[in-house]
Amino acid sequence: MDTISPDTLVADLVSAQPRYARIFEELGIDYCCGGERPLRKACAEQGLEPKTVVRMLSAHSAAQSAPDADAAPKTDWTRASLSDLITHIEKTHHAYLRGELPRLDELLTKVTHVHGADLPWLRRAKQVFDTMASDLYAHMEKEETVVFPFIRRLEDGEATAPPVGMDSDPMALMEHEHDEAGNALKELQALSNDFSMPRGACGTLRATINGLQLLQKDMFQHVHKENNILFRRARVLQ
Repeated sequence: MDTISPDTLVADLVSAQPRYARIFEELGIDYCCGGERPLRKACAEQGLEPKTVVRMLSAHSAAQSAPDADAAPKTDWTRASLSDLITHIEKTHHAYLRGELPRLDELLTKVTHVHGADLPWLRRAKQVFDTMASDLYAHMEKEETVVFPFIRRLEDGEATAPPVGMDSDPMALMEHEHDEAGNALKELQALSNDFSMPRGACGTLRATINGLQLLQKDMFQHVHKENNILFRRARVLQ
């Protein structure tokens, strides 16, 4: 959708760009059951200025389509300190999961309740997601309280034994848990037919599927930075 107008239906905006759902959620605009109304009317109901919301949506589109060449230079994590890489992982990928997992849980709960009879794969997807999310919360806690501090001590040159309850290679357990999360994401991808949108999908379902796809993309980057850079470099220091 090249032009965003206050007269465009909210549902059509989310259908064209599912990521708009995040903005509508923040603004309290119903894009699902109340999606069949112009953006102008939806804004009026929330006491919002339509032109301001249009600018927000347009800015979001521009940011998403901006080429990487115009972005700020990326950090070479193979050369940065391990401590800086850990801080980046915590503030970027762990923070993303802690914000996105509850949002996706709410969306999946809603679409499973509404569309589960017509789209039975949603019920299995909800089960897979719930297990994965629970495991990821525990996984991040172990990393932040045990494994990451251990790696920081290694970098500081402190002679330290592996964390209590873990073998001589504490990163191996984290890698195994990464594999489990990856398998869950692969199943979600398969269940959703490669994150494709069902015919006539409502805004909430589109936002759900889009969110799962973005979750997978972020996890790919997240796990790459840990398995292939952080843990590989930390093992050299053991």
